[in-house]
Amino acid sequence: MIDPNCIKQFIGILGCMTKLGKSCILRITTTDLYFIVRESQTISASPLIWCALDEGHFFSEFGMEGLSTVDNEIYLEFVAENVARTLSALKVSGTAKSVKIKLTKKLSSPCLTFEIDLPSGTNHSRLVVHDIPVNLVPRRLWNDYLEPEAMDPDISVHMPQLRLMKSIVERMKNLANMATIHVTSEGLLTLTVETEAVSVTSHFDNLHVEKKKEEEASVTIELKRLSNFLGHEQLNPQKVVCDVLQSKLMHLNFLSDSYTLQYFLPGINDQ
Repeated sequence: MIDPNCIKQFIGILGCMTKLGKSCILRITTTDLYFIVRESQTISASPLIWCALDEGHFFSEFGMEGLSTVDNEIYLEFVAENVARTLSALKVSGTAKSVKIKLTKKLSSPCLTFEIDLPSGTNHSRLVVHDIPVNLVPRRLWNDYLEPEAMDPDISVHMPQLRLMKSIVERMKNLANMATIHVTSEGLLTLTVETEAVSVTSHFDNLHVEKKKEEEASVTIELKRLSNFLGHEQLNPQKVVCDVLQSKLMHLNFLSDSYTLQYFLPGINDQ
């Protein structure tokens, strides 16, 4: 990567992945990179985050050789905390001339090696190298990380400004652990927390409606999870679409020309 904006955006996406899961899968194909975070490591666990990056947008040079000509892909797993030091170096190196990412083998262990070319002095540069240990995911497990099926929501609306939503969610977290998202076919979104002592509702109206199969839909979700995700407005998506499947799921979709990022928040059944 040599474009400063691409480097900054890549850092933001990678940071988002590492904050929302303990481990992450990186899938590499000839056209795209995918970051996948799952709810747990059980085989039946559905994705929590699915992010696809357009290789042609981010990288000025890109070369990969997969498992075989038929299965020309690579699947890697890394631990989120191992990426923290590399992210710190990348953030400090806001003026990096280039960032090169390579799959290497060091000390008998595969690594994702980040080579960060930093300007130093008048006509000099220095190379900062970070190795992130990874595990290669065997072919027999690839199907565990398939792209989520397209969902058929009851209602889809454009999200309000994420920074505003984040500040409201942060205040609501002090009152309760859960909140109910309610959306209508008229473009109204409400966020409600209820306790024995108080009931608080925030209203967002005149939102653009992408799809309406029903007149209204609602789902109760965990506020902490929603707050963690809303903290990534710096990714600057062109739009964020909120899909609601009655009582079952809130699905947030960051959409951009260069990437898509999907976040799945399962509903919490009232006891």
